[in-house]
Amino acid sequence: MRRSLAPKKDVTDVIQTFEKPLITSFSCNANDTNNFVVSVITTRLAKFDEDNSHQDIVTGGTYTWNCLVTTEVGKVTLQCNNELRLNPEILLNGTGVNPTVHQVENQVILYHELLHGQLMIDAIKYPGTWRHEICNKGPQQAVDYSYADPNHIIINPLQSQFASELMEAQGGEMITKNVMPNDTQNGRFAIKVFNINDYPQFVTGGEVTLRAVNIDETKFGSFNNTVLLEGTLINKTESGIAWFYLIDNQTNKTSTSYNNSTGIIWAKRVAGLWATGQASDADFYNVIQYLTQQNTVTQNDEVSSKTVIPYWLKITAYWWFEGKIDDATFLNSIQYLISNKIIS
Repeated sequence: MRRSLAPKKDVTDVIQTFEKPLITSFSCNANDTNNFVVSVITTRLAKFDEDNSHQDIVTGGTYTWNCLVTTEVGKVTLQCNNELRLNPEILLNGTGVNPTVHQVENQVILYHELLHGQLMIDAIKYPGTWRHEICNKGPQQAVDYSYADPNHIIINPLQSQFASELMEAQGGEMITKNVMPNDTQNGRFAIKVFNINDYPQFVTGGEVTLRAVNIDETKFGSFNNTVLLEGTLINKTESGIAWFYLIDNQTNKTSTSYNNSTGIIWAKRVAGLWATGQASDADFYNVIQYLTQQNTVTQNDEVSSKTVIPYWLKITAYWWFEGKIDDATFLNSIQYLISNKIIS
């Protein structure tokens, strides 16, 4: 299997900030401007704002650093109340997309946004340039948040690797292609994507889904068993990146490979949308199905004849989304309804 050379990046730290503050403190050197630095980082889910979204594969979400920075007697304090915003129109819209690819894409969107948090957390937690700069920051100087990688220099390779591993687990493949400005003619390009002979499992019933950044007017073509992509760079002075999801339509695997912590965040977001009338019962049942697939709750083998979801569950789902109850309390509510054959 073809894998990215990028090292895997764990996002456990940023995930934990949804449940409790992540507190990091360290002393500065004796000759630094400041003596001590402490950061307190939390993250909450917030309503998606299209106006504040950035240019990505899709406007699937944003992760925003919101820090109040104070300096007093040589002590620098960062109180960061960060926000993760996920776009329901993207996460819930699988029209025309293979269901397996759609689920993988949702996981990739979430992982991408969490990386904006984790990479900055890494700069704060570990010795390096950022620590040196904050220890020598004057009261009026701004904090450097570029470590969150707003230009996706680090994130794109990590995202590609993550998507590739998810697709491989589902019996598919993910191919990444970079298009440099000097590979184009006034922005137009034609690149080789793959040779069909290299992927015999996709010759019959195969499907290719394209996602791209800074690429438009795309069109697939083929020549001598080679699949080609034509397109145009939106910004002709910057590179473009294309992700090709290859899936065998005959493959029928249950999606059990997703990281449970990131999946819970996705489930919580959909539950919150459902509770406020922005997602359908079918969307919420997809959450229940996901939880049973992950063995987070146990499915009852007997099918329920009841189709009405208790109204109180919407209240509980909203409380879960708002953080007023923890994961265990909400999951116990779902388990109660399944065990008593109220839902299935």
